[in-house]
Order: sequence, then structure tokens, then C-alpha cells
Amino acid sequence: MDEHAAILIQVATILGLSRFLSEAAKRLRQPTVLGELLAGMVLGPSLLGWIWPGGFEAVFSNRKTLDSLANIGLILLMLLTGLETDIRVMRNLGRAAFMSSAFGLLVPFGFGLGLGFALDDAYLPEAGRLVMSLFLATALSVSAMPVIAKILIDLGLMKRNFAVLALSAAVVDDTIGWVVLAAITGMASGESAMLGPLAVTIGCVAVFCTLAVVAFHPLLRWFLKRTDEFLHVPDGEMVVVVAITFLLAAATELMHVHAVFGAFIAGMIFRQCPTLNAEIIHKIESVTLAVFAPLFFGAIGLSVNLLSLTSVGLAAAVLAAAIFGKVLGCLVGGLLGRLGVWESVGLGLCMSARGSVGLVVAKIGLDQGILNEELFAVLVMMAVITTFLAPLTLKPIVPRIPVSEEERLRAKSTEGRFVPSGQLKILIPASGGPNARLGGHLAAHLCQGEGDRCTALYVATQKPSWWSAFKARARGKHTVDAETVFQTLREAAGKHVQHLSQRTAEVQESLSRTILAEAAKGYHFLVMGSSREGHPVYDPFVTSIVKGSPCHLVLVAGKEGEEAETLPLRRILIPINGSYVSDAAFDLAAAYATATGASLHVLYISESKNLNPLLPAAAHAPIGEHMQDILRVTLKEQFAERFPHPERLECHVREGESVTTALVEEAHRGNYDLVVLGAENKSLVERLYLGANIEATILDVPCAIALVIPKVSGKR
Repeated sequence: MDEHAAILIQVATILGLSRFLSEAAKRLRQPTVLGELLAGMVLGPSLLGWIWPGGFEAVFSNRKTLDSLANIGLILLMLLTGLETDIRVMRNLGRAAFMSSAFGLLVPFGFGLGLGFALDDAYLPEAGRLVMSLFLATALSVSAMPVIAKILIDLGLMKRNFAVLALSAAVVDDTIGWVVLAAITGMASGESAMLGPLAVTIGCVAVFCTLAVVAFHPLLRWFLKRTDEFLHVPDGEMVVVVAITFLLAAATELMHVHAVFGAFIAGMIFRQCPTLNAEIIHKIESVTLAVFAPLFFGAIGLSVNLLSLTSVGLAAAVLAAAIFGKVLGCLVGGLLGRLGVWESVGLGLCMSARGSVGLVVAKIGLDQGILNEELFAVLVMMAVITTFLAPLTLKPIVPRIPVSEEERLRAKSTEGRFVPSGQLKILIPASGGPNARLGGHLAAHLCQGEGDRCTALYVATQKPSWWSAFKARARGKHTVDAETVFQTLREAAGKHVQHLSQRTAEVQESLSRTILAEAAKGYHFLVMGSSREGHPVYDPFVTSIVKGSPCHLVLVAGKEGEEAETLPLRRILIPINGSYVSDAAFDLAAAYATATGASLHVLYISESKNLNPLLPAAAHAPIGEHMQDILRVTLKEQFAERFPHPERLECHVREGESVTTALVEEAHRGNYDLVVLGAENKSLVERLYLGANIEATILDVPCAIALVIPKVSGKR
């Protein structure tokens, strides 16, 4: 068969069958990696090569190109694994996690080392028994942190203490495992397996890790920030991440250490870069998991020949050592760390899943000539079976693990906050208008985590002519330029100015299209000023922004006239009605109040007047003082869980002829600095329509307004 046609058929066949079997695995509540691996085994010598040798030989006899694509998948998988590894967890481990991690690593390592020295000489590679034993010990010691996380998510256990411990311990074990594996592969590529090459390899690894900490990390933090600010090419940041990953992988390969170590270190470095856009990670993850990972696991399956398994005893011994070693190690470590018996056993069963990490380790051993085909097949089967057994054995253990009060409180905590922390990105288009100061202040104080940032965008529509500048000076006015706008926003940001960056852009087609194109680059919020001189509903520019915004939108409008707000804002009013948009408004106000010390005032309004005189039976009866008190207490309990400073939270219940009237009266009565309103576009036509209450309130409220319009998927 033609070589080019063969590779196309190989890729199409593996991807198609992987998708089908992965879907079947998912429906059986198993990790999709099992379907991808099984696809390669079905197409490999274990089944297709046994049933139809001629067809297998015609399609899969030449797999050089496929192996190259599989290696790319391996590098990207290790990048993702590093991106999921937070090095700060290692510095914050408690006694229980440290003990579980240490014994969960050492006990199976000892089992693997003893098993390696007990194996027959037929399994020895050219590098010698020590290399093979150390490799086997490492293969039995590692855990698959991504697979463990997936299992815990599927079982709904992510908020349990033992689940947190399992993930923390797996991070440490895997990191140590990759360092040891790098040293072992370096030994295997040397002339001998004596301590000399091992010392050189460990030295190279130590130098590389030191450079990663003192040079690569700060350099990449600086470079990524500049890339995000100045590159206009779509997905340019993703190209930078992938290119640097392959460069670091090539560097470790040149050191005679496997390329996966460099990719893993690259992922860990990028994980510590707070400006890395989460959307970029999702895109890399999508391409990797959809295309390259199936090719990698399919290539592994093609390399497995189950017919070469001649010793059932060997397979049983490796499997028993893998499971029993992890469970015993975590049991001992957990008990020393003051965990309960069942909690320690559950921890060990979690960490016994080898999954994709075990497959990667096995493939490295085969490529380096450390494993023969039979021992490679045994390790692949071990990785598959332990992944199958982990969720099945964990289910009956979980009910025996007592739930602590801390876990109950954690289970009640709200996830998926409207205002995330750590990688929040806010865009502030500004052109020198009266609301630029208020919008910049609000946006900057939403940034609280190290990776949060807001970008001030100045769009240059055209350069003012000398005549326009002369007339402006003659009238006592100043021409607005980018630096003037940026200086205003820096002053408004105050102590949060470190989160503020700035950029200028030339107008493309129109001002609104330019802003929307910039907002589509992974921003969570678009914060814009909206003049109070005219109604926003009838402003075509605001309408186009609201209808086309790719992210959450916040429109801010200051007090009427030229009087500037006193910053920071101290008293904030949030009308609520139980809807998603009012909840989003509260979350945004709570984030600002947390940063500034402002007080929050939640307002619930009950209409007492029937607005339709033709339906007197539908009139609302007064709710009474007693019911109002009950509502206040209920609201206080509900919103106190979402705001960490309940002493600065007040809840009001008002009754009025209409929502608008009661809201405006409360705004006048309470002397508030800001009203935060949740809204959505209810129009199905071109005209923007935010609802009668919102549109009337915008004009009548005497203080500043922030209109929060959440971006709901699938809606404009």
C-alpha cells in the first residue's frame, strides 16, 4: 500500500474506533482513555494481526509517521499533566498528606524493586538488572493524577478530605517519579548502569530544575504577559506555550533524559504563570484529547501483543504489587498522619489508578529498550486493570468514611462564582468620558488574585487635526489622548494599580467592532461607561455592544452632572428577585465590597398595587411586618454564605406600588453610593430591551449605577 495512503488510513481508523470505544467506556462510567487504548489493541497484533495478518501488515507495517504523531501527543499530554500540577501544594502539605505521599511512594517502590531482582534473566535489558528493577519500581510507584481527579469528579467526591489528600499526594509522587524516571532513562542510554552515569544524569536533572526555577519561570512570566498585551494574532499565546514546551522537551532529550520530563517541567512552569489565559489551556486540551491523545494511546495499543503473555504468574505478581503496595503504603502513612483506617484505605485505592501515566511510563520503557514485549504488555495491562478497579473498589468504601463538619461546610460552599479569582481578565474600553474613572475603579478592585488583571483599551478613531486641537484649547478644553485616559484609570485603580495594564488599538471597521473583537480574546468581563445624558436603550453604540458582547458586560454610569463619585464607594444597594442576573449582580458587588470594605444592602421588593385594574382578584395582599422580618432573616442567611463579611451585610424588604418606585425611594432614603442591577436583553428584535423596571430605574436613581448583563451561552 502507498505510504501516504497508509498513514491517512491509520489516523482515520484509530481516531474513529477510539471515539466509538471511548463513548462506550464513558457510558459505562469508565475513563475514556481505556477506549482509546482498547482501539489500538483491537487494531494491533493482539486481534487484527491474529485474525487477518495480511490486512494488519498492509496497513500498519510502517508506523514511523504514526509514531511521530504519537510522540507529539505524548509531549502535549505531559504538558497538560504539568499544567494540572500546582507546585505550591507541595509546600502546603499537612502531616497526613506528607505521610501518605511518602509511604504511598516508598512501599510500592520497594515492592517493585524486589520484584525486579526476583525476575528471570530472560527479562533483563542490555543496561542490566539494576536499571530494569529501578524502572519497574518507578512504574509501580507513580499514580495518574488526571485519572484520579476524573474518578473523584465522576463519583462526586472532590469535596471530601481524603480526595484532597489523594490529589495532593499524587502530585508529589508523580513529580518525584518523573525525576527518578529521567535519571533511569539517562542510565539506560549510557554505556553502563554504574553510579557514574546515574550521578551525571541526576546532576543534569538538578541543573535543569534549578534553571526552571531561577531563570525559565521569571522569564516566561514576563514574556507571557507581554505576549498577551501586544500580540494581535488569534491564539498567539497558545503557539508560544506549545513552542516553548517542545523546546524544553528537546533540551531534556539532548541531555539523554526523556523529552516527557522537559514537557512536564514546562507545564509546571506555565501553571505558575498567573497571566496564562485559561481559555488557551482549554484549547490545547481540546486538540490534545480529541486528536493527539487517541493517536498516542492507539499507538501503545498497537505495540501490545497479548499473545506474547506466557506467564500468568508474572502478570498477577505485578498487578498484586501495584494495588497492594499502594493501599498498604497509604494505610501506613495515613495512620501515621492520624487518618482513620477506612479513609486511609480509600486514599490508597484512589492512588492505585495508574491510567495514562502508567501507559506513558510503559511506553518509555519499551522505547528505551528497558522492557521486552512481554514485560511491556504486563505493565500496560496493569495500568488498564488498576484504572478499572479504582472506582469499583472505592464505591463500597466511601460510605464507611465519616463526614467531618469541615467537609459539610465545604459541600455547602458555592462553586463557579460569577467573579472568578486567580485568572480574571477584565477589559475597560475608555476614551476619556466622564465614567472612565468609575469604570476603571470598579474593574481594578474586582481583581484580587495574583493572576487577575484588567486591561485599559484606548481605541484611536482618528488623530485630531491641528485646527480641532486649536479650537479645543481656545475654549479652555484639553484634547483627549491615550496617556490622559490611562492616567485617569491608574489614579482610579489606587492600590490595585498593579493589576492594570494598558494598550492602544486602531479602529477596525467601527468602534464597537474593534472593542468586541478585543473582548473576544478570553476576557471574562467588559466594563464600559454609559453616559447618563441619554438613555442607554436608545444609544446604537451601547445596543451593539450589549447584543454582541462575547463575555459578561458591566455598564457603569456616574451621578448626573459633572460631580465625580467619592472613591471608594461605601454603601452599595443590590435589588434581588431570585433570578440569575440578580445573583450575578450580588456576586459582583460582593467581590468589590470584599476588596474595599464597603457595606452591602440587599433589597427585596414586594409590589402591593395591582397594575392591571381589570383583574382585582390578582391584587397583592400586604405581606405584613412579621413576614418582612422572616424574609430579612432568610435573605441574611442565604447571602451571608456568599459574602465572607456578614457584619457588613444588611437585608431590606420593601413594599411599594411598583418595583421602580420602591427602588428609587430606597435609593434616595439610604444615601447609597452605587446601585448594582442585574439585567438581560429581553428583546427579540434589533432594539435593546432590558425590561420596564430597569429602563425606568436607570433614569431616576440619584447615585451611580452598575448594570450587570451576564453572558448566557447561546444568547445575545
